[in-house]
Amino acid sequence: MNRQEQDVLATETEGVRTITLNRPDSLNAINVSLLSQLVRALHEAQDARAVVLTGTGRAFCTGEDLKQTLAPQSGKPDELRRSFELLQEVTRAITRLKAPVVAAVHGYAVGGGAEIALAADLVVLQKGTRIRFPEVPIGHAHTGGITLRLPQIVGLMRAKELLLRGRWIESTEAVALGLAIEETADASARAHELAAELAGQPPRSLAAAKHAIETATFPMQEANLRMEVDAATYCFASIEADAAFEDFKLRGNVAGARS
Repeated sequence: MNRQEQDVLATETEGVRTITLNRPDSLNAINVSLLSQLVRALHEAQDARAVVLTGTGRAFCTGEDLKQTLAPQSGKPDELRRSFELLQEVTRAITRLKAPVVAAVHGYAVGGGAEIALAADLVVLQKGTRIRFPEVPIGHAHTGGITLRLPQIVGLMRAKELLLRGRWIESTEAVALGLAIEETADASARAHELAAELAGQPPRSLAAAKHAIETATFPMQEANLRMEVDAATYCFASIEADAAFEDFKLRGNVAGARS
């Protein structure tokens, strides 16, 4: 299988499906097209034995493309809300896949990009990777289920610190916090190695273990996702959110990207 699309690439080798974010000129920033194609690629991975999630170019994903916005056609709340729901469908699709998902993260994982990565079952970081949740400082809101997932991953107080401050997290600290299982010189190669190992495990056992862990750890995922959409819709109507878009257009750097 070798299927390519403009913003997402999907290939498969020996049961390992590789799904690649493919907007390298924008550091794989999230727009509506990428979200739609990513959701479709994940839904089409139901028969895979394992999935690797990665990105082309210099970054895994730098969050929302603030040059385009997630409501490019009308700019209205209803269109924005549909995009938020698409982002949340990425979280649902990853966590509901029977196959294990390994995220190979390099460069930057910012905002929604970090949320996509942390929905995976295993995360491998390339040395030098930087992670950030910048939503609060720029007047936005988290929309990919991270307000539920992060406290379980790093603990309540540390999750609050990371989400409220929106500071950068270097790869070594990220591994120490439990945001990834390891730091490596080549995240893609290591992720594919792990995925090949998992693809050789009994698929029913893998699916049963994954489902049991997700259900036990995140039983309130649907309620949390609905709450996040409401919060994001509310926050995006603020003066601070508008200012963040204008500031990003002037600066044009990854520090302003978000989910």
